Amino acid sequence: MSWTAHADLADAAAAVLADEGRFDGPTPPLTAGQALTFDDIARIAADVTGRSFTRSTAPDDTFRQQLTGHGVPAGAADQLLGVFAAARAGEFAAVDPTLAKPLGREPLALSTVLKELWLNSVS
Repeated sequence: MSWTAHADLADAAAAVLADEGRFDGPTPPLTAGQALTFDDIARIAADVTGRSFTRSTAPDDTFRQQLTGHGVPAGAADQLLGVFAAARAGEFAAVDPTLAKPLGREPLALSTVLKELWLNSVS
């Protein structure tokens, strides 16, 4: 998936709103410059925290039963499964360099955001 920091999206939205006409026509995709797999995310989280992370998968029906068994409403479980199905279909894999333009810099990497969150949680 093309993981993108909310802060980057907020900064880009502010820049676009402040400079009306910057983007004429359809808004381009505003994404990070690299798509990450869940294995990549687990590796990055392990690097940042020094802890071991393992990615595991379960069949959709099993995962739904686990969620609802822990009190997640069925509708919310179905929505989450829909997100995972969309990810498997490549719906979140597109990347585009446009986000760097309104930011005036490269988008934040997941490792950068996780390091900041990790340091703030342990201090």
